Amino acid sequence: MPDLTISNQHKPLLEEMNNILAGGEGVISSIKGGYNLYIRGKRKVKNTFSFFQRYKPVAGDLFFSRLKLLSNAVSVLEGRKTYRRTSRELSLLEEIRSKFKKLKLTAIPFYKIPKGNFAKDAIGYFLAGVLDAEGSVGMKKNGAKGQPFFAIAMKDRKVIELFKSFLGFGNIHERPKEKMLHFEIGSRSEVLKTLNIFLEDYPPKLPKTAKRMKNLKRYLNDYTLGS
Repeated sequence: MPDLTISNQHKPLLEEMNNILAGGEGVISSIKGGYNLYIRGKRKVKNTFSFFQRYKPVAGDLFFSRLKLLSNAVSVLEGRKTYRRTSRELSLLEEIRSKFKKLKLTAIPFYKIPKGNFAKDAIGYFLAGVLDAEGSVGMKKNGAKGQPFFAIAMKDRKVIELFKSFLGFGNIHERPKEKMLHFEIGSRSEVLKTLNIFLEDYPPKLPKTAKRMKNLKRYLNDYTLGS
């Protein structure tokens, strides 16, 4: 059965996404530490594709590959003309399932997002969503002192590279064992600039993200050398 699942700690955001993506037909259930929004079934999942056709992902070949595989599965199911699935249909669906597993293990996309020209605001709001899902901000120990940081960790290389090109600074590190890439900013001035961009121009949707960013901005503005 086609399935699109979104996890989050903020239930009101999932409720909003349910209305936008699935016309309120998705199911929200509690999980450890948050909630899951389940959009299941050929018709419901197919309806969500209309959203992504109107608002195409700016970057993220891994996410695009998942969408494409899910779309392929729906096409196979819609093409069925008999009550029972044929051996060919079963074979095609099994191939799609195998590709999902391989995608998770290798983090190597099967498809690439077609190149498109996106406005600056579209990129900014897209990255704000990624920040909500995959970002972290705060202070970390650096010897006897504290150092501010703004970081994003995920497997999709193009999204990580987009953060750096959009902001114009920061460093990218690879974590091969986890098949992850880590984008981080550690300069006080650059962290402050980044906080201002995402708090004022492209605000996050998650209250906890906004709170952490505001607290860090307040701390950095109040910080004086030697204090």
